[in-house]
Amino acid sequence: MSSHTIESLKEFTSFIPLRLSPSERALLTVLESTLHVSEYTDNVDVATNRYGGGTTRGGLGKAKKILDGILECCHVATGLGVSGMIDHPSTVLRGITNAPPTPKESFLKGIGKDRGFDGENSIRRGLSKKSRKAAKQAEKARKKEEKKLKKRQQQAATSGISVSVSASGPTTSTSTASMDEDVDVNSVSIASTTSTSDPAVVEHDSNSTVTVTVTGTPTTTNTPTNTPAPILQTKLPKHYENISSIAALTPSQNEIFFQNIFEIGRRNKVLNPSKMRDTYGKLMHLLQDAQSPTIAKSLGFKLFKELVMVRPFLESRGERVKNVLDDERLVSATMFVKTKDLLTGEVVERYLVDRQVSEKRQKVQELLDEYSNNGTNGNGNISNGANGNGNAAAAGTIGISREELQLCIDSISDAIAVVESNVAPVQRMIHLLEENFDQSSYEKAFTLELRGSGKSFTPSRYGYGFGAFGGGFGSSRDSAGPTLSHSHSTQYTFVWQSLTLWREVQRNMHRLWVCADSDLLSISTSYQLLNTGQGLNRVQQCPKVGKVMRFLLHKTQKAAGQPWVGLSVVHLGDRDVPNALVFIDKYTQIPRFLKPIADFCDRIPEMCENEKIATYIDDQFGSQQNLKMAVLSDYFKHGFDGSGDDGGSCIDGRLTSSWNWTSRIVKKNYYHSFMLSGFQGFDGDFK
Repeated sequence: MSSHTIESLKEFTSFIPLRLSPSERALLTVLESTLHVSEYTDNVDVATNRYGGGTTRGGLGKAKKILDGILECCHVATGLGVSGMIDHPSTVLRGITNAPPTPKESFLKGIGKDRGFDGENSIRRGLSKKSRKAAKQAEKARKKEEKKLKKRQQQAATSGISVSVSASGPTTSTSTASMDEDVDVNSVSIASTTSTSDPAVVEHDSNSTVTVTVTGTPTTTNTPTNTPAPILQTKLPKHYENISSIAALTPSQNEIFFQNIFEIGRRNKVLNPSKMRDTYGKLMHLLQDAQSPTIAKSLGFKLFKELVMVRPFLESRGERVKNVLDDERLVSATMFVKTKDLLTGEVVERYLVDRQVSEKRQKVQELLDEYSNNGTNGNGNISNGANGNGNAAAAGTIGISREELQLCIDSISDAIAVVESNVAPVQRMIHLLEENFDQSSYEKAFTLELRGSGKSFTPSRYGYGFGAFGGGFGSSRDSAGPTLSHSHSTQYTFVWQSLTLWREVQRNMHRLWVCADSDLLSISTSYQLLNTGQGLNRVQQCPKVGKVMRFLLHKTQKAAGQPWVGLSVVHLGDRDVPNALVFIDKYTQIPRFLKPIADFCDRIPEMCENEKIATYIDDQFGSQQNLKMAVLSDYFKHGFDGSGDDGGSCIDGRLTSSWNWTSRIVKKNYYHSFMLSGFQGFDGDFK
C-alpha cells in the first residue's frame, strides 16, 4: 500500500500467496473443470434422515459417500490431466523438486510457442502429428545424451575427474583430491537448461552448461561467470521412475499431484477472490472432509498442502535473496499507482501516473539485476522447494532466477493493488458521509434519524439474504423495516464506525484469507452439519479468524475516540456465520455494493451533460445535489437500519442490513437514475 514501510511490507508478504506460473495455470484449469462436474457437496451434505445420509443396513454411511466422492474427483482430475498432456511425472513434481525438464517439456518450451501452444490451452487441444514426431526425436536424443553422461559419471567416480559438458563440447579437469577419499557416487548435481542437444527441437542458451559434480571431490569447470549456480536434484519417488504418465499409478501414488492441484486452487482464490465463486466452496468442503483423521486413514493419502507464500519462498533462497525483503526499493517497486483520488474521486493527471509507472519499473529492474541470478533455474519455471512451501534449502537450491524474483515482486504488487482497490470504495463512502452530513445538525428531508419497529429477531428467523422478502414466509415481523431507533447524531456515529471497521477489514483481507483457510482445514476442530435457518450448513469454530477480527474491532474502537454504538459481538461458528467460508465470503462483498454507490455519486455531473437526463433529474429531484443526498441518506439510514441479527447492531448485523438494502434498490424512486448512469447490479459473473 502507499503507506507501507519496508517493515510493514515485509510482514505483509507473509500473507501474500505466490502468483501462479504458466504450468500451474494449466493445472488450475484441470481443477476447475473437475470441480465443475463434481456433485460432491450435493451427495455428502444431506440430512441424516434423507437420501441415506446416515448409516444404512448395507453399510453405506456418510464416510463411504465422502471416500467415493474424493476418489471420484481424483480420478476425474487425473483423466483431465492426461487429456491436457500434463500427465508426465516431471510436470507433477515441478514445484517440489528441481528436476531438469523432460524432452516433452523442452519441446513445448522451445518450439511449442511458435506453433501457438500454451500450457493453459493444452487442456483443450493436443499436439499435432508433426509435433509428436519431433517430441519422439527429442526423446531419442535425450536417451543418447544420458548414456554419455552415465559413462562420464562412472569415470569420475573411479578416477576423481569432474566432467563439464558445455555448448561447445565436453571438457575435463583433474581433481586434486586424494583417490583414497570416500566418494558418494549417488550424490550428483545437474544444472541444465535443456534435455537434448538437437537444436531443431530445443533452443539452446549459448551460456548453458551441464555440470556433473562428485561429492567430496573439488572440481573446476569452464562454467561461464553469468551461469546460475548449480541446482541439486532430489531423488524422485520410486513409483515415478520409468513411467511416462501418472495414469499408470493409483490415487495414493499420485498424492503429490493432488496436493499441488488443490493448493493451486486455494492459492488462486486468495489472489483472485472474484474467481471460483461456484466451485471454491466445493473444493474446501472436499479438503475439509479429507482432513478428518478417520477419512484420511481410510483414504491412505493426504490432499492438504500449505499455501506457497512470498516471504517463505524468498527466505528459502538463501541469505542474499532474503535481503530483498529489507531493501527500501521494494516499496517503490510494488507501489500502487492511483488513477483516481481516494477521497474526491477526481482523475489523476496522466503525466503523474506515467512518472510513477516509470519509477516503479526502474526499481523493479534494479532489484532483478541485484538479487537474481543472470539466468533461469534450468527450465524457466517456478520451484517451490522440497516441501512445496518454499523450503528449497532441503533441495539444495541456491539463489533465485530472474523469472522467480519477478513473480514474487508481481505477487506483492498484485496484493497491494487488490487491497487499495477494495479500500477505495469504503474510504470514498466515509468521505461522502463526512462531506454531505453534519453530526450535530441536519436537513429535515435528508435526516438519518431512524424510528424502528422495536421487533427483534428470534432464533428461528431466516438468515441474511431473506430480509428483503419481509414477512413473505409467514413471519410475524417485517425484517424489511428498521429495527433500530437512533437519532440523527447516533445514526451518523453508527454508520461512521461501521464503515471504519470495514475499511480496517479490507486492509487485512489477505491475513483473514490465510486464517480462514487454516481454520477450515484444521484437524483440531471438526464441523457439525446443522440446519441454521439458512439451510444445512457446516458449523465450525474459527479461532484464528476470530482472533484477528477481535483485534481489528478493538483497534477501530480505540481509534474512534467516542463510545461504541451498538453491539460488539462478532458472530463466528454459530447459526449466523456458520464457518470461516461464510465469513470471508460476506466481507469480500463489501466493495461490490459500495463501489456502485460511490461511482453513481461521481457520475451525476457527467450524466447531466445530457440535457434530457438533466431535465429528468431536475423534475424528479429538484437538483443534482438533491439526487445525491436522496441516495446517500437512504443508504446511510436503511443500509444500517438493523435488518440483521441481535437487533442489527452487532458486527455481522451491520453488513447484513446493507445486503438487504441492495436487494430492495429496485423499489427506490431513484432506481431509474442508477440505470441511466450505467449501473447493472451489485454482483458480477460467478465464473
